[in-house]
Amino acid sequence: MDCNDTLTGRWTGRYDYGDGLGPVPFEATINEIERTLSGEITEPNTFRRDMGGHLAAIIIGTRTGFDVSFRKTYDGFEQGDDPLYAGKLNGALTRIDGTWRFPKEPMWSGRFMMVRAVDARARRRAVAEATL
Repeated sequence: MDCNDTLTGRWTGRYDYGDGLGPVPFEATINEIERTLSGEITEPNTFRRDMGGHLAAIIIGTRTGFDVSFRKTYDGFEQGDDPLYAGKLNGALTRIDGTWRFPKEPMWSGRFMMVRAVDARARRRAVAEATL
């Protein structure tokens, strides 16, 4: 891994509940500066009917090598128990797999995965190169 590689960019993913509830998709924008992560996540609202159709959150975390961890703080919530995410990067820095949990509510936990979003231009270029 090149020390200049960062997680900065757009990501898409999903998280699952440990009790078998369906996956929840999300989109993230991550900024990484000197192993510190910050960013935003948007997702469909699956658990707070009083908050509208979508939820927004900020993330703050760190990356050490291939280990990634961050706290997700939802906008407008006064819960005081933000979910924690911990995962492993693949070698290409394009996928993170891991687990999430609420520290004060251990029954609320599950798995997550996220992949780096590829812009349309890069996708067309990759397809064109693959057909040569």
